[in-house]
Amino acid sequence: MTTKTHFQAVNAFDGTLLPGDFPVHGKSDVDQAAKAAAGVARFFRQTSDHSRAELLRCIAAQLELQQDAIVERAHLETALPHARLNGELARTTHQLRLFAEVVIAGHWHQVIMDTPDSQRQPLPKPDIRRQQVALGPVAVFGASNFPLAFSTAGGDTASALAAGCPVIVKGHTAHPGTSAMVAECIHRALEEKNLPHEIFTLLQGVERELGQSLVSHPAIKAVGFTGSVAGGRALFNLAQQRPEPIPFYGELGAINPTFLLPAALESNPELAQQFVQSMTLGCGQFCTKPGVVFVLNSPQAQAFIETAQTLIRRQPSVTLLTQGIADSYRQYTTQRAADPGLSVCTTPEAATDIAPMLFVTSAQQWQQNPQWEEEIFGPQSMIVVCDSTKEMLTLAQSLTGSLTATLHAAEADFPLAAQLLSRLEELAGRIVFNGWPTGVEVGYAMVHGGPYPASTQSASTSVGAEAIHRWLRPVAYQSLPDALLPEALQSDNPLALVRQVDGHFD
Repeated sequence: MTTKTHFQAVNAFDGTLLPGDFPVHGKSDVDQAAKAAAGVARFFRQTSDHSRAELLRCIAAQLELQQDAIVERAHLETALPHARLNGELARTTHQLRLFAEVVIAGHWHQVIMDTPDSQRQPLPKPDIRRQQVALGPVAVFGASNFPLAFSTAGGDTASALAAGCPVIVKGHTAHPGTSAMVAECIHRALEEKNLPHEIFTLLQGVERELGQSLVSHPAIKAVGFTGSVAGGRALFNLAQQRPEPIPFYGELGAINPTFLLPAALESNPELAQQFVQSMTLGCGQFCTKPGVVFVLNSPQAQAFIETAQTLIRRQPSVTLLTQGIADSYRQYTTQRAADPGLSVCTTPEAATDIAPMLFVTSAQQWQQNPQWEEEIFGPQSMIVVCDSTKEMLTLAQSLTGSLTATLHAAEADFPLAAQLLSRLEELAGRIVFNGWPTGVEVGYAMVHGGPYPASTQSASTSVGAEAIHRWLRPVAYQSLPDALLPEALQSDNPLALVRQVDGHFD
């Protein structure tokens, strides 16, 4: 039930309303939260690295104390199984603790120093020291498919807090109860660490105007978004049309192409099973799902297709995250199933329930139907059969940006693999070799991004330690006395940082 002031969450299993009323926040709430965040931004930016690391660790501990209740609520709101949600909460707390380590290690400061030379001719060389500083208040949009790891206390929030940026989260309407419980954990951590509660705010609501007002507010200095291409692009445009344009880090849509080369198909009979497991993981609601697989026509390729089709027919029907996602899945898969250029394989339950689907087509048909490259959220994928290596390379060249690109190759395939690799570097943020893309490791080297439409900023990542740099900008300090410099730049290096001095690391 939704009124002008409150709304309720929906049980993902049966459509009934769940207990709890959640406020419908509006433009005035955005204004109040954004101004409050701006009011503490300088203070939070100037807190010690140790203080922010302790906050992140405390948030993780608070989430673990409430784990059972959070997971149960998320299960009802999303239909995701308990085991998956327990794993996702562990991922969330790991992210928070990873960013605590990142803050303490200090590499994110990126200190660069040019020492002065008063004797240099024709002009003296000044003392210039550079470091990264927090941008200011950040808006984060929670994702539907990861109610914990990409939502209220997810990677965007963790990395922004690590950088010293206050955060305002726009909670996803698919799981408002989960968002509220997680927000309470964050506020308890702020209270325990004697930090202002304005450093974090959760806003909830069912209208688009809430997100639009947040992106448009002059106090917001950057945005993190995970969602659809249409919604993300609209907000990206809004962020660029402001009187003061701001960075918009959107993770949007990707089909994550996979290339199965001949020798790999011949040597690994498990590929079909692995593929079906990957495309149906989480009911196909992973942004890294392999949405299209390219094979060269051969007996092994046909065997792969037939095995995958057999496995698809055995798949049970599923419950998707929301009714809207389910309706969209039905609409787009029904359209594709009616296309004469595609053969479709599914289960008998597809007539009434949400069922996995596998489409097969030729390279020629793929080239004639660019709309097939649009992501469909849910348990479906497509296999494209190429008649030659030239045709496969041509299709690879035509693909748009993705989060991942996957290559299965044995040693005999390496000449073709090398040609494909040159192209895959251009279209994806992460290249997977002889594996599947659905798992995204939270670590130091991970890149979760890619050229548009995978993301709006291909030079960044939304997962892993490097995500902190989205919320920072460089500032150079010229000829300042040591007493006025930030600690990271002081001559005696009180933070014991690795610093670049005159082009050399010290």
